[in-house]
Amino acid sequence: MRRWEAAIATENPLILYQAVQLLNKLGIDFVICYPTDNRCNHSQVIITDVEGGFEHHEGLVLVQENFDMDFVRIEVIARLRMIKTPSKAVIGIDPGMTSGIALVVDGSVLYQTSLVVPSAVVELSCRLITYIQILFPMCQSIVKVGTGSKLYSTLLLREILHKSQELDIELINEKNTTISSGARSDESSAILIAGRSGRKMIPSDTLLEAKVGYIRSIKQFVIRLTRGKKVLTSTEARAILLDEVAFDDIIMQTTS
Repeated sequence: MRRWEAAIATENPLILYQAVQLLNKLGIDFVICYPTDNRCNHSQVIITDVEGGFEHHEGLVLVQENFDMDFVRIEVIARLRMIKTPSKAVIGIDPGMTSGIALVVDGSVLYQTSLVVPSAVVELSCRLITYIQILFPMCQSIVKVGTGSKLYSTLLLREILHKSQELDIELINEKNTTISSGARSDESSAILIAGRSGRKMIPSDTLLEAKVGYIRSIKQFVIRLTRGKKVLTSTEARAILLDEVAFDDIIMQTTS
């Protein structure tokens, strides 16, 4: 009998819809079947809301209505790659006007995306760590941040420290991490950053000077983030650079 990468075994239409959307996005070959269908046992992964009957299947992914798509995405890929008791999970981040984020577990890329707002990057990173704690409680987690741009890496580090003082952070030299210039180049760089060794953060890593170039760049960044709704004055830009005003506070004032 044919062996599928995944089976969606449910009679719940909402779960079915979500699971189909997810697997199509991931490009995973799947079959839709009833929980009692024998084809489930010929699939590497089973996505189901039925608690009984699949306890011994190594690829079981148990879900509920309105399940967290990112969490299940990571769980499905981990099951497909037979990752069971990993030792290290790394979140690689390539900071910039668009930041790439990648989750790499024991050398295997389980998740990657790009975001613009620094606080959103930090929030996602914290969620990814929580996912790893749930899926693999014994796995060590670390966040690796590229330092190719002093401006953007510092803004991100400030947001990380504001959100959580408990994250294990390592700073990575970004030399030779840009391998393409396409739409997902930031994500490729984030993957490479995740695979490198770096150094611990020091106090000067969160300091910025009010250089003319930085003032110009941060003004452009805010215009892009707010789609032109907010134009920083030079005084506001200086305040952000000198950490007198939180960058995210400026953005929230515009979007609230």
